[in-house]
Amino acid sequence: MTVTSISLRFALSDVLALAEHAAAAPWHQKYGNCERPALVWAKDDGTYLMSNGRPHLPGKDHRRVVRAQGWGPGTGHELRHTAVGGDDFAQAIPLASGLLEQLSRHNAQGDAWFVLKVEPDCFGFGFLQA
Repeated sequence: MTVTSISLRFALSDVLALAEHAAAAPWHQKYGNCERPALVWAKDDGTYLMSNGRPHLPGKDHRRVVRAQGWGPGTGHELRHTAVGGDDFAQAIPLASGLLEQLSRHNAQGDAWFVLKVEPDCFGFGFLQA
């Protein structure tokens, strides 16, 4: 079976709000080896980003998430033939490497999307205008 690369688009202004929450939170839930402020990319019933900051942002099920465009609830199984894969996961994307500043700068420049480009063996991120 061929595994295809995929680009996941997330609304940049909403992702920035998650990152600001993570940066300002008094403590952080650990994902993998990361206990520092981070976005958490998860895949289960669809795929989404959330903050690892605690206490949670208010939202459904006691947390707020930003779903990838077109990959909301009920779509997780459709990702199995992409580089995202079939298994559920949660992957920390630390803010320590200047990610919060990049999100803020690109949002101020008018970019609309935070994009995760997912390859079979790695992922990276970028930004797109509307």
